[in-house]
Amino acid sequence: MLPPHTDPVDVDEVLKRAHELTHGPRNTTYGPPHLDYARVAAIYNAISGASMTSADAALFMIAMKLARVGHNHKNELMHLDSIVDAAGYLWVYAQCAQDIEYDVV
Repeated sequence: MLPPHTDPVDVDEVLKRAHELTHGPRNTTYGPPHLDYARVAAIYNAISGASMTSADAALFMIAMKLARVGHNHKNELMHLDSIVDAAGYLWVYAQCAQDIEYDVV
């Protein structure tokens, strides 16, 4: 994890790193995003009684990363890892939303 910093962010590098994270070994390790996040949603639903979908779970992760980016933004810092992760979770969300009819674990 990189510490927060004030240097400008190279947007192309952010997208490149997000692509590497979302298209690397995680898909082999955890399965495709819509199935991985369907499992996350099923666990959350069992604990809370809610009815979260895989896409909802991905949006929750985006919200967490945005909260972290916002915290550092207030201090005029950039947290590159959170920005990269948020970009990756947007890709995960798109995959989950596309495959929502398969939201069965």
